[in-house]
Amino acid sequence: MTSSNMLKEIREKTRLTQSELAQQLGASFVSVNRWERGASEPSPAQQERIKNLYTTLTTSSHQLMPNNKLLFSSRGIRNQLPLFETSKNTQVELSDETQPPIISRLLHGKYFSVERENSIRKLLSKHTKPAFTVQSHPLNGMSAGKNTYTYDAHTYHTKVPPQGIAELLTHYLPKGGLVLDLFSGSGMTGVAALANGYDCILNELSPAACFIADRFVSHIEPSIFQAGVEKILDELKDLRKLLYTTQCRECGKNAEILYTVWSYNVICNQCSHEFLLWDYCRKYGQTVKEHKILSEFPCPNCGVVQKKSTLQRTTTHPVLLGYKCCKSLQQEVTLNEDDFNHLQFIEASPPLADDFFPKTVLGKGVNLRQPQKHGFDSVDKFYTSRNLAAMSHLWKTIHRVESRELAAYLAFVFTSLYQRVTRFSEYRFWGGSGNTARFNVPYIFNETNVFLTFIRKAKSIQDHLLSTSSKYTGEASVVCNTATSLDYLPGESVDLIFTDPPFGANINYSEMNILWESWLGAFTDKTEEAIINKFQNKGISEYQTLMTQSMKESYRVLRPGHWLLLVFMNSSSEIWKALRASIISAGFIIKNVNVFDKQHGTFKQFVSENTAGFDLVLHCLKPESTEQPITPIINLKNSVVDFLENSHNSLPTTVYLHVERQEELDFRKLYSEWLSLSLMSDSELMGFVSFRETVTNWINQRKGKELS
Repeated sequence: MTSSNMLKEIREKTRLTQSELAQQLGASFVSVNRWERGASEPSPAQQERIKNLYTTLTTSSHQLMPNNKLLFSSRGIRNQLPLFETSKNTQVELSDETQPPIISRLLHGKYFSVERENSIRKLLSKHTKPAFTVQSHPLNGMSAGKNTYTYDAHTYHTKVPPQGIAELLTHYLPKGGLVLDLFSGSGMTGVAALANGYDCILNELSPAACFIADRFVSHIEPSIFQAGVEKILDELKDLRKLLYTTQCRECGKNAEILYTVWSYNVICNQCSHEFLLWDYCRKYGQTVKEHKILSEFPCPNCGVVQKKSTLQRTTTHPVLLGYKCCKSLQQEVTLNEDDFNHLQFIEASPPLADDFFPKTVLGKGVNLRQPQKHGFDSVDKFYTSRNLAAMSHLWKTIHRVESRELAAYLAFVFTSLYQRVTRFSEYRFWGGSGNTARFNVPYIFNETNVFLTFIRKAKSIQDHLLSTSSKYTGEASVVCNTATSLDYLPGESVDLIFTDPPFGANINYSEMNILWESWLGAFTDKTEEAIINKFQNKGISEYQTLMTQSMKESYRVLRPGHWLLLVFMNSSSEIWKALRASIISAGFIIKNVNVFDKQHGTFKQFVSENTAGFDLVLHCLKPESTEQPITPIINLKNSVVDFLENSHNSLPTTVYLHVERQEELDFRKLYSEWLSLSLMSDSELMGFVSFRETVTNWINQRKGKELS
């Protein structure tokens, strides 16, 4: 029986919704929906979970019970103990003096360990003999959702869900071993490794990413963490009241401001009339999710339709605030005279903690131009005066915590706020504020309460500490170092490499990390950053050179007969050619390529037809000898046509669950599936835009033949 049919029968018997069943399986709602429709296949491990659940329900009268055995939980942890109520058994004291910067207390040379390079030596001494590895790759692609406490604990620009990584680790190293990630980012490889008893080395160029990874692979007692959060909040309660207080419109009592919405004034392109954008660009539907900020609307003066993205901006004005008081529901109101006067008072004399907020000047960069265009030429200007005051005092108070580990975890909460509390947080009618892999100054932004956001993110981290982090049995070491020179590792010393390298020009990591690194006080050395970026004078050739050096270092430190697993996706055929050339020139054999479905598309993938999705996993073997197999050369046109002819009875479709679009052919998954075949030969490669056009033409030709 297929997984699709088993899922349907399970839901029929249990009356569970797809979302509830997803919780049982440790998957996402999106993934269960796809599996049940037959639009994608579960990974081998998930197929086994579905089969076991199906067998349990159809061969006995067993009822579903809460699944507490999942390493990466997404439900139930918060019921185990009260969060952020009074901690009676644990007390945290603050020093009168501020301690050294957090990063200097953690980073010693290039090692995030007080033992420095000894931590690496200890790991290597545990793994002097090669671990057993299998010689066959998984038959199916991987699928893992992002909806876990661990994934949600701290944002980063790209993250591979750790439960998906764990499935690959346990497949290739069934008896344990030493794992390396040379582009470790936020450390999800380390999380997957430690939770399953593997030892791991995390290598990463960015100090900010290293800090995040170091916290993800560390652990602190949740009660101590909770007490630390409570102490910080108690210390700053008066400032919190000063910054975020309004009067309830019903009872007149003081109420805490949850958020304030700000809008730009804009100038009409036709008649030069200046008006407040908020007043004319809103459209309300029957439900909150149908409310919209319009991209086009008529000028209130001349009536000519304006494109919002082309309007010149002038000044910003607060237009709405949200609070909760005597009514159970959140209230949204316009600001009254007291609110305006209070904001003017804060703007005139912001209560800042001097020397505890960054003034880093923005240099030239792809993602730095847009903020600079709107006057945000230094990091402190990313914030409103009110939020910068709150952030500066939070940062200063965290630096009064004497315990290195506790201070680091409180700083981890602080950095998790990232763009959510800046002027880059675009207002959404349905709430929330996201972090994107670019700096974009929205026309209408949401100034969220820093302290409430701090509490919410602290609860997410608390969930991670109570679930995944508490189950770590492996050891990890984090090294702030370039992937092009792993000089601290001897040859043939690691058992498996899993890595998620930079995707060409897709994300400018060092630019996007400037926000974190300005607060931390340590910045990325861009010299060896593997990226395509015109401001760094790096094109495809430079990117390929850096990736080749990194692949050669991977080959050197990996044991013969062992595997490099590389997650990648790009829309450009040139980037794919560069990556494939780097892998092959280093000596690896690409034995298999399959799809890694993260179960949630990015917003850009939903709204842009030319953005590729569905990451691929390249399974690359370091052979026992230097002999390379001869791969056939396949003509590009024949490659695509043959692929389509063989797949036309099962072309994948997608249902857009979070945006209003009809079910349609899933070009992104189709492209990933075609690439997975083409990369293993010496075939020509095609970019996503050209591939989409080729498939569309092929479909139209088939329809024409059927009609004739």
